[in-house]
Amino acid sequence: MPDLKARLRGAPGPDPLDVALREIEMAVDLVASGRARVVELVGLAAAERAAGSGVAMAQAEGVRFAALRSGVGTVSLRIGPKLHDDGVPR
Repeated sequence: MPDLKARLRGAPGPDPLDVALREIEMAVDLVASGRARVVELVGLAAAERAAGSGVAMAQAEGVRFAALRSGVGTVSLRIGPKLHDDGVPR
């Protein structure tokens, strides 16, 4: 019988886009509910690909969304703060 660890090494991991979208959704929920003022997501493999959907999620909840590129080419996503009726973050 093959070793379980050997079998798992060859198994595909979770889809990076799905992971990024779930993380963004949770961050938007944290900010929209008031449990966090700002959440910054770093190290997501599919941050750029998920950013468009992330903007839509954030806008639907009245939360600011920004994609920030570092000098080494990585992208972090900043979710929050919550926008108020006048569109100003507070």
